Amino acid sequence: MSVKSQDQVELCDLLFGMSWEDPASDRRALTIQPGETLITVTSGACNTLTLLLEDPGKIYAVDINPSQSYLLELKRAAVLHLDYDELRAFLGLVPSDQRLQVFERLRGDLSEAALRYWTSKAEAVRRGVINAGRYESFIRLFSRFLGVMQGKKRIDGLFRCATLEQQQDYFAREWNTVRWRLLFKLLANKRVLEKRGSESFLRRDRRAMCEIPVESNYFLTQYLLARYRSEKAVPAYLLRENLPVVRERLDRIEIVTSPAQEFLGQQPDDSIDCFSLSNICELMSPDETARLFAEVARSARPGARICFRNLIVPRGVPESLQSEIELQEELSRDLIARDRSFVYSRVQAFVVNGKNIA
Repeated sequence: MSVKSQDQVELCDLLFGMSWEDPASDRRALTIQPGETLITVTSGACNTLTLLLEDPGKIYAVDINPSQSYLLELKRAAVLHLDYDELRAFLGLVPSDQRLQVFERLRGDLSEAALRYWTSKAEAVRRGVINAGRYESFIRLFSRFLGVMQGKKRIDGLFRCATLEQQQDYFAREWNTVRWRLLFKLLANKRVLEKRGSESFLRRDRRAMCEIPVESNYFLTQYLLARYRSEKAVPAYLLRENLPVVRERLDRIEIVTSPAQEFLGQQPDDSIDCFSLSNICELMSPDETARLFAEVARSARPGARICFRNLIVPRGVPESLQSEIELQEELSRDLIARDRSFVYSRVQAFVVNGKNIA
C-alpha cells in the first residue's frame, strides 16, 4: 500500500509494519507455477514471505523505501531462527517482554545498514515490529476511537456472527448507527485523510462486513481491534503448518531497494513471470507510470501475470500498451469482490501479450 506522492515519501521512515494487500488476491491473479520468477513490492513484507508458499524459484522484493527493506531483513531472520511461538511473540502478535533480547540473536543475519537501523529503533523492536509502521499507528488510534463510538459489546457481537446472513442482519440492525455513518463521512474526507497520512479504508466497509466472513478476515480485525484475533486468521506465512516451508525457501528472496521502474530497467528481456505491484503507481506521475509498464512489458515472459491495485489516485496501464498487457476483466471483478483488505478501489489481473495460462 502506498499513500503518498513520490516527492513526499520519507525514505527513512517505516510506513508499514505489515502488508495491507490481501495475498489471496495476488495468489489468484498470479497463478504462480513452481520455479517461476516474481517481482513483489516489499511494503510490510508479509506478502513476499507468503508467496514463498507457491514455490517460486526467485522473488525480487523491491521497495523505494530502505526502511521496508530492513523490515523484510528482520522478518526473514526471525523466520529463519525462531520457533513458532517465539516468532509470534517477537513480531508482536502476542505479548512479550523479551523482544530486545531475542533481537540480539538475530543481529548476525542483518546487513550493516539494517543493523544500524534496528539498533536505533529499539522501541519499535520492543513493542513488536508489525506494530511499528506509521499506518499501524493510525490503525491503533482509529480502533480506540471506534471502541468509544461503537462500544466493545457491539464490536464483539460482530465477531460472533457465524454466517454471512447473520453479518448482514447485524450490520443493518446493530452496526450501521448514526455515529458509524458520521465516522464514515469524516474519514472519507480526503483532506482529513491526507493530514492523518492514511486512506479511506471505510469506503467499502459494508462489503467487508456483509459479504466476507469476518472470522477469517484478519484485515478487518486489525482495523477494528488493532490486532490479530485468532492464531488461524493471520498472514499465511505465520500459520504454524506453513512455517517450515517458508523457512526452507527464504534464500529465494533477493531484497532490492530501488524504484521499481529502475530495477525493472536493469532486468533482461523475457525474464519475469509474475509482477505483484500493489498500488505503487500512485507514487508516480503518469509518465513514470508509463515507463514502469513499458519495462514490465519488456521484461515479462510471454504469458506473465500481473496483480495491480488502485487506492485513490487513478493510475493504470497506458492505452499504448493495453493490447500487450491485457486486462483480465472477469477475474479482476472477482478479485475486488473477494478482496479481504477491502480498501482498494481496484484490484486487477493482467496477462502480458494476452496469453492467459491460468
